[in-house]
Amino acid sequence: MGSMKLPIRIDCFNPEQGEKRKMFDKGFVPSRKMTLGGMGENFPAFRRLLDQVITWHESWRHSLAQSDPPAAELTLTAEEERALGTAIQEFLERFSNNVPLFSPRYAAQMARDPALPAVLGYIGALLLNPNNHAYEGGPATTEMEMEVTESLLRMAGFEGGWGHLTSGGSLANMEALWAVRDFRKSGIVVFSRGSHYSWKRISSILRVDGLEEIDVDEHYRMDLNHLEEVLRSKNVMLVVANLGTTGTGAIDSLSEIVRLRQRYGFHLHVDAAYGGYARTVILDPEMRILPQDSQSWLEPYVYAQLASLHFADSITIDPHKHGLSPYGAGAVLYKDERLRNVILNTAPYTYHKLDKPNIGMWTLEGSRPGASAAAAWLTLRMIPLDVRGFGSLLSDTMRAARDLSRRIGEVDGMVSLVRPDLDILCFFGDGEGEKRLSRINERTEGVYRILSIENPRAPFILSKLVLTGQPLKKLFAGYEIDAERVSVMRGVFLKPYMRSYGTTSYTEKLLTALRDALPRE
Repeated sequence: MGSMKLPIRIDCFNPEQGEKRKMFDKGFVPSRKMTLGGMGENFPAFRRLLDQVITWHESWRHSLAQSDPPAAELTLTAEEERALGTAIQEFLERFSNNVPLFSPRYAAQMARDPALPAVLGYIGALLLNPNNHAYEGGPATTEMEMEVTESLLRMAGFEGGWGHLTSGGSLANMEALWAVRDFRKSGIVVFSRGSHYSWKRISSILRVDGLEEIDVDEHYRMDLNHLEEVLRSKNVMLVVANLGTTGTGAIDSLSEIVRLRQRYGFHLHVDAAYGGYARTVILDPEMRILPQDSQSWLEPYVYAQLASLHFADSITIDPHKHGLSPYGAGAVLYKDERLRNVILNTAPYTYHKLDKPNIGMWTLEGSRPGASAAAAWLTLRMIPLDVRGFGSLLSDTMRAARDLSRRIGEVDGMVSLVRPDLDILCFFGDGEGEKRLSRINERTEGVYRILSIENPRAPFILSKLVLTGQPLKKLFAGYEIDAERVSVMRGVFLKPYMRSYGTTSYTEKLLTALRDALPRE
């Protein structure tokens, strides 16, 4: 670090910006309206608002020019503009075969329309092209990033703490493990067999002392008995608990893992990249946890885990999933600010404004797009992190998955793999009680060929989950294991439109499509 003088502390907010703390508490538009719409309903408003953004930028550039004359040689000629227009048309035509991620009929992966304010915020900042590695690279978007981070910390229930945006959940996971490894010095990492694939990669890259995969239980959650066996026998540095596995959306028992931490003293990291925003369904406008009976539709187990998130030591959460930001926008949050100091780094050519937040001094990544921070900021300006805003959207998606789980039996021979904790539903057809994995695979592949990206005319686009090893044996106990793997259908219902989109029920349409897609016996 040389002789560079560092600030004792940089709060998530500059005290001079105190009024901005209240920015996200102002009024908002009903959250379901805050997209371009599956049928393009808000494109007229988007054109008008985008023109507002472009007009401001044009005016701002003129105001900075002062007495400098414009350069005529930089103005496009009519011929040059036509050439660019031709290239743009060719560019746009490349997207004609793109997957319609915005459609209510797309439920294959964790993708959907960004919020309308996110799109406008991203474009508005992109015209400046700020870099949030240092304050001087993007003063406005650096402050926006810290305000977004503070809001995420509050939503998680952390008092104080530190965090920042990342390019995605994998980078957030990696930075958290890097910080914990250098802080704790020794120990292994443990995570369930249902955890995100990045954890194996990260553990290898960082060369931790070792890793241990914990079995899953019949709900695809971490098996707590197996976890405690490992805790008793090994030096465990970090336990990863999932607030929503990528495969099934299962939530590990945070409340019980916290009790084990009291006994064994490990660092608890919650990978809430996918499910972290679900906590908003139990938060009032003051970020207080609502009583359970006020959210009676929510499973008591799920409520208890969402209410336990604040016990985590660190958290990964992705604004580019349920947070409606464009890819890539992840975030890492730390309860203990000391963790950031073990990865502190400086450079002789930047970080010169020491009285301002230079986020890059404490991040794994160097250059980071200020546009991502702007998109997240403007989204939170319109959609609050509580039951009125994101909580309303998440309650719609979670109820849709639960309703489908209840009704999937209406389709001949279909059953849910596990009851959904969030808004992912995995299901399969067992051939009217024919308990063989090979038979399940045949029926799944038959449905997948029709209801997936493999079919250009698919009425719905779903995905599939492939299980092997211990998870397969646990979830298919009682079945004849006549195959090394089993495939089940998987729907990711991130869009709050399944139960109602105008006069349309996409739940009914999906059930009909599933009936039509089942292989004829």
